Amino acid sequence: MDRGKLVIKPSTAIVISNGEDRLAAELLQKEIFDRSGMKLSIESAPSAAKTTGNISLGRVTDRNLRSYLESPGVKAGDGSVHGELDKQGYVIHVSDSGVQIAGGAAQGLFYGVQTFRQLLRPENASGKTLAIPALLIRDWPSMEWRGVSDDISRGPITKLDYLKMQIRTLSEYKINLLGFNMEHVFDFQNQPLVSPKDASDRAALTPAEIKELVEYAAKYYITLLPEQQAFGHLHQFLKYEIYSDLAETPHGHVLTPTNPKTYDFIRQIYGEIVPLFPGPFFHIGSDETFELGLGQTKALAAQQGLGRVYLEHLQKVFEIMKPYHKQLMFWGDIAVKYPELLTILPKDMIAVPWDYDPKPSYEGIITPYTNAGLRVVVALGAGDWRVIWPDFESAFVNIRNFIRDGQKHQAMGALNTTWNDDGESLVDMTWPGLVFGAAASWQPGESSIDDFKNSYDWAFYRNDDRTFADVVDNLDRSHTLLAGVKLDNASHELFWSDPFSEAGAHTADQALPVTHELRDKAEHAAESLMLNRSKAHLHAQTLDDMLLAAWHLDTLGLKIQFTSEISRYYADAFQNQTDNARAQGDLDEIVDINGRLQSLRDAVTEMRKMYVDGWNRENHPYWLDNVLVRYDNLAIEVQGKIVAVQAAQRQYWSNKTLPPPEQLGFFLK
Repeated sequence: MDRGKLVIKPSTAIVISNGEDRLAAELLQKEIFDRSGMKLSIESAPSAAKTTGNISLGRVTDRNLRSYLESPGVKAGDGSVHGELDKQGYVIHVSDSGVQIAGGAAQGLFYGVQTFRQLLRPENASGKTLAIPALLIRDWPSMEWRGVSDDISRGPITKLDYLKMQIRTLSEYKINLLGFNMEHVFDFQNQPLVSPKDASDRAALTPAEIKELVEYAAKYYITLLPEQQAFGHLHQFLKYEIYSDLAETPHGHVLTPTNPKTYDFIRQIYGEIVPLFPGPFFHIGSDETFELGLGQTKALAAQQGLGRVYLEHLQKVFEIMKPYHKQLMFWGDIAVKYPELLTILPKDMIAVPWDYDPKPSYEGIITPYTNAGLRVVVALGAGDWRVIWPDFESAFVNIRNFIRDGQKHQAMGALNTTWNDDGESLVDMTWPGLVFGAAASWQPGESSIDDFKNSYDWAFYRNDDRTFADVVDNLDRSHTLLAGVKLDNASHELFWSDPFSEAGAHTADQALPVTHELRDKAEHAAESLMLNRSKAHLHAQTLDDMLLAAWHLDTLGLKIQFTSEISRYYADAFQNQTDNARAQGDLDEIVDINGRLQSLRDAVTEMRKMYVDGWNRENHPYWLDNVLVRYDNLAIEVQGKIVAVQAAQRQYWSNKTLPPPEQLGFFLK
């Protein structure tokens, strides 16, 4: 291989021989411009073989380019299909005379450009020129399908522009499958009751928007995977009376297989949705059917067995979907319980076993399907549900080990999931988990979490130290600290809990020993983000949600500390009512110009404003009020306590007595 390096100068050109590669060339052009201020020309040539001083983008099927590549001993083959690079593989060859990036097809070339973008570094401190050392890379994916599944059905409904940003960003890390868990958020024409409605904003995805997204994603080599439930998780339909005869239990979540109208319903909703998505896959959901056998299906389940009822329903859905020629995916949490019955399922179906906890092995939920001759896509989790900040320490282990085991058993792909169980999670917090999932599903075997953290700043932000990886570590620390005192993690539930109840006081007392460190880490994270924003030369907009999480965690810690301090000050005042100066000083610490209750109220209302900004960056206004009422409720609780303590203070001024602490909701001893 040639030694030395290539210096990119204003005279360097990006040469393409195929119009399909123009987007890849433009992304590279923008990368170079953003890093150095140089706007390279994009030139077309019949062949990308002659590359002196230039960056040439082509195909390994181009005989001239292939010959040029192999003349210095570069083998364009040795990929994954019959000794050749498949459509996703690529070669990068850099010498002091130029760069050749060649793909087995346009998709591979696109991925080669994404890798090349990460390899560019400033030649010197001025940053006006970029350099890349001489190198040779032959690369192809270990898993054919590398996906993300985004939950847009439990509160936030993502805006179209933000969805496009997701597509662009995911494609940079070679994700090629993007799923949407929809349930009721499609603008159904035949089921008009269920689609989300907002007086100022129609949030449901329309057919026109889906068509626009499908076409947009295709430019970035991403296939859209719709998930429309056909069994469980259908409460948003079944809560209406007109669907009551289709529900396993009244107003529940699960369709009953005993009513033939159930299958008419499925035909109808699929008739609207399926034709809009031209990709090869369709996800029928069918997870967590806990109510099955408890209502209308109780007698049938007793007669045939619950497993057979479940699997035969999936088989019937498969028959309904036959005319669409889709490969059907289904969540694998229920069917895996009946390995002896899996032969009921058509071999064309794809099982999606899922588990989001960090475990040493996941083979036990993969092999029942592979042993039955079914294909598998493994589903892991980004750890973002019900928490103030995603629990990446757990998620990274889950992602690493599940993908490793999936590869071991020839899984056709991986699906990294985000969920919105309580409707509060924001996508821009999840990028470390999503990017690690992308890397782990491209690479063979067990990926290194430490190597990923050490490279994350450059790969995602084009920052050459660990500033933002350290921020992620500081925010992650909140989960470890709270787990260490027997609280699950830094959850939204913990933030919203009433601090002036006996249970809330107990929780605060439990968390108090780790709260100093929790706040210290959160504040260091916030300070670093505020001081170092200029270091993020790519994806800087994602720092806003990280800062939101840092302040949210800090406010959680402040709430815990102030709950304790307020109770202790009031207890001291109550026990020393005969000491006027001491009692009055204690009460002033609780309610005064800078009293702790006022500070806590102010922190909650400030968090409300920050959260609104975060929501609006990503989502339609629809459903936001259901989160804001939680902020309002907590602020009102604190304001009510201000009024109550002020009344106690006036009582003390009048007759030198105070109500007992428990009467005011102060339970800490």
